Amino acid sequence: MTEPKPNARPEKTELPPSRRTSMADPIHGLIQFDRNDPTQNLLLNVMNSRAFQRLRRIRQMGLAEFVFPGATHSRFVHSLGATYLMLQTLDHFSRSPQGKSILDSPYGNTNIPLSRLLLLGILVHDIGHTPLSHTLEDVLDLKSQGLLHDQYWNRKILVEDKELQKLWKRFGPELPEAVLNFMGDGAPKHFLAQLVSSQLDMDRLDYLQRDSHFLGVQYGRIEAARIISNMEIAHLSNGKEVVAVREEAVPAIEHYLFGRHQAYKMALHSLDKASEALLKKVLQRFQWVRQQNIDTGEPSEELYQLMTDGKRLTTEQYLRMDDCYLWESINKWANYSQDKLLSDLAGRMLRHNLLKFVDLAKYGFEGQSIEELRPVYEALEEHYRKRGLAMDFCYEETLVHSKPMYQPPDAREPIWVLTGRGRVVDLREVSSFSLSVKAEANVKHLIFVWDREAMNVLTEALERHLPAPALTSEEVQLENERWL
Repeated sequence: MTEPKPNARPEKTELPPSRRTSMADPIHGLIQFDRNDPTQNLLLNVMNSRAFQRLRRIRQMGLAEFVFPGATHSRFVHSLGATYLMLQTLDHFSRSPQGKSILDSPYGNTNIPLSRLLLLGILVHDIGHTPLSHTLEDVLDLKSQGLLHDQYWNRKILVEDKELQKLWKRFGPELPEAVLNFMGDGAPKHFLAQLVSSQLDMDRLDYLQRDSHFLGVQYGRIEAARIISNMEIAHLSNGKEVVAVREEAVPAIEHYLFGRHQAYKMALHSLDKASEALLKKVLQRFQWVRQQNIDTGEPSEELYQLMTDGKRLTTEQYLRMDDCYLWESINKWANYSQDKLLSDLAGRMLRHNLLKFVDLAKYGFEGQSIEELRPVYEALEEHYRKRGLAMDFCYEETLVHSKPMYQPPDAREPIWVLTGRGRVVDLREVSSFSLSVKAEANVKHLIFVWDREAMNVLTEALERHLPAPALTSEEVQLENERWL
């Protein structure tokens, strides 16, 4: 046996070559994924799939760019940002033996580590979104059809998309059902899934920063790193495992909740709702024209099927729809439809010629519908009749509620706080904030009408029949024009 030479250098251990994919992000800086890591390699393959790449062409904030021109960011970049934050969270938990042991442990009867399901779950949490994200879901009332992205399309795409099926066969056939069950679709939600969807999760920690950045407001400047670095896996008094945040991070959580509450108020701007009301009228007219067998200029078969019986859509058909698909349809309706009203409505969308609005809440009206104010409603109806316009396509009414700052325990899992004495309590017990701001606060009762002439008829009728209006018709007109 040869003796080692004195002062000989130890043999070098060859490291695998770096196979990192880097992405520059305006919110988080450099985001990197390493193909040498099996889970991150899986994530990169999912990112490169057609179903995920489609998210590049879906606006995160729907039609918000009609009011905030910079709000053009996509679900794709948001999903990457949320995944980056989850990587930071797992890195933080892995620094403790207990946390690493939990993250490495398999989920249920599978051999899939919980860390992999957390990363895959956050990456694909928006994969089933419709064009324009929540905007189209709300406009088409897909909830009534049971077709919300997180309740229907996410599962359908993950399980049925042929390209993803090939990936699951390569990386683990159990993956789609495991991640869905982990998130509470088909099985009790795992406590760690709160990091994907809860009142304090990586989804919210990313979109609050990202949306405020692109809206051009300051409310989302939160301390995400401080919140993540103070997270722990803890136990309630009944032994239940939860994700909690140490008490010293409570000010950062309060800042986060207040910022989210204020950002929602900004995003629910009346003109944003006016753009949604116009889109609703465009789509209603499109559906009516199709049913009358009039040439729309573009049949938009997948969209029509989604509107009439969405569950008959195949995964392949659904994935054809993105924002480009929707805007191209609107463009063709505007230019080629044989129906004048559909052409006019679609053209208004393209020209940013929105419906005008009046906020009944500013008149002190607390009724359920303007139809209860029969003289006012009839004055508008008569005005439209004389102009040859139909109320069905020239009138819309909606109530706009701000989001509650904090959901009660009977509605959502609380934000758990680990106190200095080792107790795990609801944030309400230790916060100096009043967290009881409800959705009923700051309600807007918006009436949308065809144009300024119709708006003047409406405001004049309101001023005649309501005793103490908060705004004159001139002030209402200024309110409409202020952001145009």
